[in-house]
Amino acid sequence: MKILVLTLSFGSGHVLAAQAVADELRRQRPASNVLVIDALAECRWLFRACYEWPYWLMLRYAPGLWDRFSTARVNQKHEGTAPTWAFRAGCPKVFSTIKSFTPDLIVAAEVAACEMAAIARRLGLTRAPIVSVITDYESEPIWVQPEVAGFTVPDENVRAEMISWGAPADRISICGIPVDPAFDVLHNPKATRLRHGISDNAPMVLLMGGGMGPTRMDQVVERLGESNTPMHIVAVAGKDKRALRRLERIRVKAPMSLRVIGWTNEVAALMQAARILVTKPGGLTIAEAALCSLPVAFFDPIPGAEFVNAKRMVDAGAAVVTQGPIETARVINSLLKDEKATDAMALRSQTMARPNARREIASLALALLEPVAAATRRRTA
Repeated sequence: MKILVLTLSFGSGHVLAAQAVADELRRQRPASNVLVIDALAECRWLFRACYEWPYWLMLRYAPGLWDRFSTARVNQKHEGTAPTWAFRAGCPKVFSTIKSFTPDLIVAAEVAACEMAAIARRLGLTRAPIVSVITDYESEPIWVQPEVAGFTVPDENVRAEMISWGAPADRISICGIPVDPAFDVLHNPKATRLRHGISDNAPMVLLMGGGMGPTRMDQVVERLGESNTPMHIVAVAGKDKRALRRLERIRVKAPMSLRVIGWTNEVAALMQAARILVTKPGGLTIAEAALCSLPVAFFDPIPGAEFVNAKRMVDAGAAVVTQGPIETARVINSLLKDEKATDAMALRSQTMARPNARREIASLALALLEPVAAATRRRTA
């Protein structure tokens, strides 16, 4: 069997979720050929300039404009993020790969990936069933493409949204958000702390900027540095080189320490060692934090999905939302001084965990392959 996992790198969450599903598909069906494609990595520069860059510019310089745009997209029930011709002209390699790879199944882990998979079916480039994997606690009508055979969603709220927009209820499965297998492993918190130069018992605060939009991680650290609260900050800048440079220029004094790192594969171990996570509210990050029973302070959520993501965890009593570096630093200090509150938040965070999400999604996808496999067995018998 040949399986195509299609995503777009709007932030790192979609790509990481796609890779997690791909790894699980390989584990459950070792003989399958699983190919992962990031459509943005394969697109033409003009498509990127017209499709991706305006998004980042709005987030950085006009978040209110993005809020109005994304709200209108939902309220007016837009049927696509771009015209069919734009995807065909801008992402020709995606469509040529679908045609040449001849997948038996397509897994779409981003809304535009779902659109492109549906377009490929309409054009007759493939007859493969499509499974759409929604990785935020909010959906939008564009996901509801008639060519999709199955939808996986994080929770009942997203399922209800999908049904209200016309998705057949029997095609929607509540599975959660797929995360890396590293979160299945129990890491040693003491060993993790020692690897990052932490040898005492002061609490560790994990600061992450997320993969979407501008971040003020450096300003949060500077404000924390003005307090006298003992803590060890581990700041993960990811692939944001600007954030990395700004963080590396900061100097803090005892009883505080600061460790700055870029991209890392050690997020699961760091989350398990942390007392509090301070981050942007991406869907994947929330799923990871819940698996680690980790209280969260969200800062500067992007209008749209991030606001909804944050609200889900706040409503569960596992997180707080802050606006601006001053408020964020104040809330972190307050939580570190109130151990009972953070313990209660940790327990509530755990209630959101869906540790089998990756396995359930892969199993659902493979179940759609059974008719194809049966037909193949009949032909070769």
